[in-house]
Amino acid sequence: MPPELTPTRRHILQATLRLGTGATAGQVAHEVGVTKQAVSQQVGILRKMGYLLPAETRYGPLQVSDKARAALGEGLPIYGQIAAGVPALAEQSPEDFTPSIEALLGLRAGDFLLKVRGESMTGIGVMDGDYVVVRPASEVHDGEVAVVLIPGDNAATLKRLYHFGQEIILMSENPAIPRMAFPAEQVQVQGRMVGRVGVGAPRVSHRLE
Repeated sequence: MPPELTPTRRHILQATLRLGTGATAGQVAHEVGVTKQAVSQQVGILRKMGYLLPAETRYGPLQVSDKARAALGEGLPIYGQIAAGVPALAEQSPEDFTPSIEALLGLRAGDFLLKVRGESMTGIGVMDGDYVVVRPASEVHDGEVAVVLIPGDNAATLKRLYHFGQEIILMSENPAIPRMAFPAEQVQVQGRMVGRVGVGAPRVSHRLE
């Protein structure tokens, strides 16, 4: 008979989620109120069940799997697909649950979020109040959306970047905002945008009169 997700095992998974990246068996034991040996024993079972990811090293941190997040109700339900063309009825029961936000956005170690202020990148769907996922980089290819520090300003800006000879051209995605040009040696690239999380209010692109 296959092992079950008992209350103790569920508590271990919940504690691992609360502690976040880097959770150890000792920390989880303290959270749950059991011995470290008891947690270590259950960790082996949870890994075999697919609720914890395999360990990279013997004393590596504990990491819950997407299966565990779904079992604990940590993901949003996915109710099938919705048509953007011919209308279709939405399913009434979820097919699956979302993976972790890291897996959903394809994040890697070192990636980070920045909150967008302003409307210079609305042409690619990046709105005021959204979060963009940034991958650290000191260089980007022409046409990529980059986070850069510009001369005379102590703040970073999000723009599409191009190299023209000894100049860097920063282009917005809003025709109302002009391009900017700076000597290449004065522009410091901090990363490139690899994703977006929209969190603002519903947006209206146009209305029928």
